[in-house]
Amino acid sequence: MCRSELGLGNILEAKKRLEGVVQKTPLVLSKFHPEVYYKAENLQLTGSFKLRAAFNQLSLLSDAEKQQGVVTSSSGNFAQAAAYASKTMGVSCKIVMMRSSNALKIVRTQQLGGKVVFCEDRFSARQEMVSAIQQDERRVVIHPYDHPQTIAGNGTLALEILKQLPEVKNIVVPISGGGLIGGIALAVKTHRPQIKVWGIQPQRANATQLSWQAGKRVGIRSAQTIADGLTATLPGKLTFPIIQQLVESVEVVKEDSIRQAVAHCLLEEKLVVEPSGAVPLAAALEEKVPLCQTVLVLSGGNITPALMKQILSGRQGA
Repeated sequence: MCRSELGLGNILEAKKRLEGVVQKTPLVLSKFHPEVYYKAENLQLTGSFKLRAAFNQLSLLSDAEKQQGVVTSSSGNFAQAAAYASKTMGVSCKIVMMRSSNALKIVRTQQLGGKVVFCEDRFSARQEMVSAIQQDERRVVIHPYDHPQTIAGNGTLALEILKQLPEVKNIVVPISGGGLIGGIALAVKTHRPQIKVWGIQPQRANATQLSWQAGKRVGIRSAQTIADGLTATLPGKLTFPIIQQLVESVEVVKEDSIRQAVAHCLLEEKLVVEPSGAVPLAAALEEKVPLCQTVLVLSGGNITPALMKQILSGRQGA
């Protein structure tokens, strides 16, 4: 199914739609290792890769659907991306977020014109409220990870990596619901099957790793991690089969390693990276992935000053 319905053709079409909309983010040689590079999506518009998915979905809506407005859910980065894309198209956008969501991401979403609706602090409550709003207001649902055009939009990131580093051997990707790694794996394996794609999750938010081990989708009760963008408690219906078929392995990293990676990015690499975006580097620090022509996808940079200060001061509370 993944190759036909979620194949390279959709990713190439997404690339055309995103021309002039998203930035082609730089590939930066790390100071961590001479064969390790960063794909700096933390420098993307709205501060994360999510604009690729949000704009791709919105651009395919009909005029009638745009008139209805859209609704989605997010931990924060897709919220900003959806609000930004909706604003550029003149579309009303409502986003469901948990009350405990990152305060900076909430404010920036609102500044971009998104109407934030809060739900209880339970990942599944997000989709429940999205469904209720869709029924009440007839808004069109766009999905942060488990949608063919989300996956296709994210796959455009991999096309950039292949052009920027033709000799790449390993790509290391954060996983929440699986939309990013799904798109990257589809694009990469079609072009260069020998390239290995590695998925990384926080140890305290490891639904996809458990699912990988079990050979089926497995949920967790809750995700308790500093990486607030990686809190999906169940991998996607569309994304998990792609991960099963095309990803080399799914590894987990410790909270202390995530903090160390965030601090390293700022102090040594001069890159502001949020914890969710730093988990690939955390995996490299823990020696969970190969360091040979390896690209670490820094998926986002939306971190509060307070959290950055806390990490730099060495405090352990999340």
